[in-house]
Amino acid sequence: MTALSPMRSFRETRYSIPILDRARLLAGCLRGERGDKLEACLSRSGYRLQPSIVSDRKDVAEYIFGDAEVAKTLVHNVSSPTGALAATDAWIDTLAVDGVRSANNAPHIGLWTIRDEASDNKFVGIRGVFVAPGLPQNSVATFVAVARSYWGKGVSSDSSRILCGHVFDTSGTDAIYTRVWPKLNPASDAVQRRLGFVPAERHTLTDTFGKIRMQEVFEFDLWRASKLQSDDFEETLRQVSIRIGQLAAEDLLDREVAAKEIMEALPSSLARAEGVKTEVTENVRLGFQNPAWASYRMSRDNWFASRTA
Repeated sequence: MTALSPMRSFRETRYSIPILDRARLLAGCLRGERGDKLEACLSRSGYRLQPSIVSDRKDVAEYIFGDAEVAKTLVHNVSSPTGALAATDAWIDTLAVDGVRSANNAPHIGLWTIRDEASDNKFVGIRGVFVAPGLPQNSVATFVAVARSYWGKGVSSDSSRILCGHVFDTSGTDAIYTRVWPKLNPASDAVQRRLGFVPAERHTLTDTFGKIRMQEVFEFDLWRASKLQSDDFEETLRQVSIRIGQLAAEDLLDREVAAKEIMEALPSSLARAEGVKTEVTENVRLGFQNPAWASYRMSRDNWFASRTA
């Protein structure tokens, strides 16, 4: 699939926050009120998971929000450099160990960067744990985003095990939630089940993020549709149509209007292609019948039971 990227290289981007040496920074941040921050190696790959710091911003912007195929399941409009940088700043500022708004985070709340030390410390991905709106009290949510070159290497499942243990071992959290977009990536559902997460009550996008963020997702998906090429479009168009159908299920727009908006966003040659309108209509319907989010839950009891089984 042809990569969609709204970004130029982030290696040339200059930020107002100074880049600090990781060892020196962590030596200071891990003392005092912040407590211990997790560092670990993934079991299968040996990649290192370590607390994110502000200087990781460039890699997150380039490899996560700068690659539409990676960012497509995240709830941000990253169709422009401005949007991608805003999404990056939201993560770094609130969850990185030295973020400007992270000083009061509990030790189990934060952002962790995964790096491949055997390949010149190359950026692999990012993990986060945060208190999400709409979740039951004393619960947290976790998320993962992996750079495309490291897909299929077990990064998501291995890092999930580490983070779950960290949360339950260092806090009184009752449950951890993770969320996926139904029907978009069946592999994500399978990973949650293998780890021991069980289907939980649905939490709507409206409850979690609000209408403004939902509108951003809608605009991002229309942008993705507008960039499709006639020789390689089926999977992306399927994803776009399903997700916009899921937004319609939450009354962001009418289902028939949703299909029309997608067709109008497509390049004219693709919109006229045989069967495209039918596929868009059917996948919008599928999304409408399977609204986001699909929530999975790991309770404290289930986690410790799985460790002793």
